[in-house]
Amino acid sequence: MHRRSNKSLEDSMAQLIRTLLRQVHHQNQIPGLLRTVYPVQDQEDELQLAAEPPVFKYGCFIRKYVLHKRTENPMFAILSDSTLHYAVTHQLYEECIAEGLFPNLPDDRRDEGVRCAVRMDLDRKLTWALCQDHLGTIEELSIPSLDIERYIDHAHQFTSLSRINFTLSNILWLSGVDTYSQEDWIQHLKERDEQRDRLFGAMVRFVQRHTSLHNNVLQRAEVPCLGNFHLQTAIDTHFDILSHLPPLQNPRSIDSFNWRQLVARLSDTNLSYVESIDRISGINHDRGGRASKLLSKQPPYLPRCRALKRLATETLGPDMFHWAVLEKKQRDEGHHQESGVGRHLSEHGYHYDLVPLQSIRLVNKAASVLVQEMNDIAFAFSDTLEELAVSDWGTQGRPVWTDLGDTPQVIHGRGWSLPRLRILSLEVNNFQLHFDMDALHRSSALESLCLQDSVMTYNLHDIWSWPSVHLPCLKKLELTGSPALRFNLESLHHSPCLEELTLSILLIESDYGTFYFHVPSPEDLEREDSDDHELSGTPGNVSHEYQSIGRRPRWTWDWCLPKLFKLHLDAVFAYKFDFQWLQHLPNLQHIRVNSISSGDRLHERCIALKDLLRGKQEQQDEVGKHPVSDRYISLPKLESIDLDGYWSFDEGVMETLCLVVSPNLRRVNLGYNGGGYTLQKWIALSRKMPRIERLVLNMNPPLTHDRIKELGLVPPNELKDEQRNKRRIEYVLDWDTYYDVLEP
Repeated sequence: MHRRSNKSLEDSMAQLIRTLLRQVHHQNQIPGLLRTVYPVQDQEDELQLAAEPPVFKYGCFIRKYVLHKRTENPMFAILSDSTLHYAVTHQLYEECIAEGLFPNLPDDRRDEGVRCAVRMDLDRKLTWALCQDHLGTIEELSIPSLDIERYIDHAHQFTSLSRINFTLSNILWLSGVDTYSQEDWIQHLKERDEQRDRLFGAMVRFVQRHTSLHNNVLQRAEVPCLGNFHLQTAIDTHFDILSHLPPLQNPRSIDSFNWRQLVARLSDTNLSYVESIDRISGINHDRGGRASKLLSKQPPYLPRCRALKRLATETLGPDMFHWAVLEKKQRDEGHHQESGVGRHLSEHGYHYDLVPLQSIRLVNKAASVLVQEMNDIAFAFSDTLEELAVSDWGTQGRPVWTDLGDTPQVIHGRGWSLPRLRILSLEVNNFQLHFDMDALHRSSALESLCLQDSVMTYNLHDIWSWPSVHLPCLKKLELTGSPALRFNLESLHHSPCLEELTLSILLIESDYGTFYFHVPSPEDLEREDSDDHELSGTPGNVSHEYQSIGRRPRWTWDWCLPKLFKLHLDAVFAYKFDFQWLQHLPNLQHIRVNSISSGDRLHERCIALKDLLRGKQEQQDEVGKHPVSDRYISLPKLESIDLDGYWSFDEGVMETLCLVVSPNLRRVNLGYNGGGYTLQKWIALSRKMPRIERLVLNMNPPLTHDRIKELGLVPPNELKDEQRNKRRIEYVLDWDTYYDVLEP
């Protein structure tokens, strides 16, 4: 089916290109290569096309097809015998080498070079053939850089060109290092860089010439990005080009596609209509800091965005929102009319409204702590803010190992009052996060709460609980690190709308490259459970400012969460997980529990049938009986269960869990040793499960390929056609995939 679809696309595109070439007025100017690849057939082959210039309507689609025809790499494109014969006869490959497009490959790679030469030649010749009769009406165009001099010479004819995309039809990134001596390789790199500079320089010259001839016609220009080797040159070239273009016209959104154009003409751009700024989603938009340098020479641009509702950006320093704080204070004090702060002109006249920011997402890559920025945000936009998300990665770009015993540096959230806040996400990876839970009492509309820090290790005596909070609208709770360890679990009793719950800490990487969670020893955990949990006084390393100190969190496992559908527990939370709690989660669809620790089977959990009983029924004389559905927990909506770490199951537990407790399971993922069940037992059990689709099992010791096939499982490459149409259960066994084909 896939092959037929590709063939159909190839035929259709070839027919389209032949039709377009037939419409070229000067047929004698069509290069021989195009006639060879796309020979004109009878008139019945012609398509009915719209009247727009073909490059404007079909150009980008055709170029992608030409360069990647039936393969993602033009070096390995499939070409007809006649095309290859033409390329060899006319020495296209030798021409490309002479032009320095790529190195002279060894004989055993010559075919690759020929294919690539054909594609590159097709790219530039086909583009020009299709657009040469329509230069004055083309509005958008992709120009192959190798042919750019031709377009510069005809720049005066592109009277309607409003958007241009420069493409590199040569292969600056093709190294060919294996074909050079060290001395020649250095010379090759020098020549490659010189060629790159010539090509990028020609792009600038085209834009300079076009804008000098057709003022304010060209509005957008894009340059190719070639990875890290040439990225900075591409960015500098793009800014040079944008300096010749007009500013954005009353933009409503700023993102990675128009950010550089805004920065290049910032002082000339009207920002009063901007509602959204997203400087996070795009990549490499400020590589080398060119945009930051330009911004530093101009006044802050955010105060000019009077309609701004959504902002996603890297932090610009502790005073980033100081202007908004001044506006809010002066409005509250009634001084705005005298000072003019917040005064802006719209179509309805002068207004003194504050900037109505509803969503703010900040990324911090500096060493500073974003306390000032977040406090300013909470004060200045308290009337409108609905989402606040902060990712504080610091200078390391990755979490810095923190111990729970370390004194928290700052308190986030103190004094905040955000009645409209629905989403709060704070991720800090350089220090311990302490949050003033009183702020949540003043955010009763909160629906999503995510708090994360880099605490990876701790002693049980360092855990103290934050105060309980009432979150009647909370739907998602995701806590990692110290927020998970110190969250007052009584709050779950007051979160009836909770749908997703995650409690975790960050993984630790061992000296051997493996990852594990810090989990206290079973003896310490048992001793902690038997303690009174009351804390007398203040822990020695915690300052007086922490008024929230109280009992250590108690795991009562009686929280009724009727809407919870996703549960994710890691580390100590997974080890202490009580299966009987599931009876309070009737809507549960997905469970993920991971207790992997550094100790070899130190934290192994053994699950018995009594753990699946409703209520507190634990009579030993009932355990061995045939399961009765009304005596066990019922999870009819459960679709996936993922148990990682060391788990073992008594006889009959997995049968009861998969067939009685959750009969609609689709996916099962078990950690080490398949939960103590043999693969043969898993195969027998899965064939009784009516909706099962996938099982991931790590068998210990691993089974051989032949043994797995003896048990009836089939590797993907050995599936027969008739088996592909039957219901199959996918098995992932130690990273290898097999299928169990079920007979009707």
